[in-house]
Amino acid sequence: MLGWNRRDFLKVGGTTAAALGISGAKAAAAQTAEEDAGHTGVPAETPYPKLSIITPYSPEKLAFAAQAGYEGVVVTPGPDFNPDLSDSAIDQILATARHAGIRIVSIEYFGPNHTDPDAGKRAAANAEFVRALEFCHRLGCKFVGTFSGGMPGASMEDQARAFAEVFHEKYLPVCEKLGVTMGWENYPTAINFATTPAAMQAVFDLVPSKRLGLEFDPSHFVRQYIDPISAAWQFKDRILAAHAKDTEIIQPVLQQVGISGHGWWRYRIPGQGLVNWPEFLTVLLQVQFQGGIAVEHEDRFWDAPHSSGLPDFPQQRKDGFILARRFLEQYLPGRLG
Repeated sequence: MLGWNRRDFLKVGGTTAAALGISGAKAAAAQTAEEDAGHTGVPAETPYPKLSIITPYSPEKLAFAAQAGYEGVVVTPGPDFNPDLSDSAIDQILATARHAGIRIVSIEYFGPNHTDPDAGKRAAANAEFVRALEFCHRLGCKFVGTFSGGMPGASMEDQARAFAEVFHEKYLPVCEKLGVTMGWENYPTAINFATTPAAMQAVFDLVPSKRLGLEFDPSHFVRQYIDPISAAWQFKDRILAAHAKDTEIIQPVLQQVGISGHGWWRYRIPGQGLVNWPEFLTVLLQVQFQGGIAVEHEDRFWDAPHSSGLPDFPQQRKDGFILARRFLEQYLPGRLG
């Protein structure tokens, strides 16, 4: 059988169909459909983590993700990707993803402050996020990434209670009805109080439902001098999504400015910082995590300035994503190619 390839077999299949009385047009259509499925069908889902990239929506960026060997994308909101879209617009997005051969794994929605101290603003934020959960469901996704909310000057315990109350009253009924989950990224910022293990535990002690969990980013622990591996083991049952981003500590600068100064740390693509990726991914594999591990590319070394609004990534940014995939895939089972 040397010298035969898949296309030769398809040709024989078409000839056989004609011999059986099946019209040439139907045989050709069957052959075309099979070829299209091989090139534009979304790969079958594996029981492993889904290596993905975080990206704004555009057909070009989805196509690049598939070409670069990623299984999925985690999409951020924008003019062409938001809860206000019509059903036909969402159908077009899903068709674009299928044609590219990529899966929309989850969505990000960081804007609303779930626990805003102003009652009116909090109500508006809660309603907005409910629409994000519904948008997730309409896309066929199962997870929405967000923040944990922020109440300036409030204690950790009070903020945990406020966030737990909002989740139980506003979000849990929607999550259960739609079959979706939500979780917050541990990025230190004003509207995201629960970025340390102590604050995370304070929330989970009040929220037994596994509909609420973490979008776990090891890079943010590194710059807080918290061991991400220990944190991953502590919250192994609450990791619903993960970010793949690294952090480099620049010791000569740190020595001069201290941790309250600037410029002593920077985000890098996975493998070019301090995160122990074999150990972190081992945690996820041992707990049979099947969600998205999304490369969050914030590495200026592998990027081009003033390019975020372009419909496609510049080549330097593509190179960063390609290197990240090559590094991470050595530790992950799953589909080949």
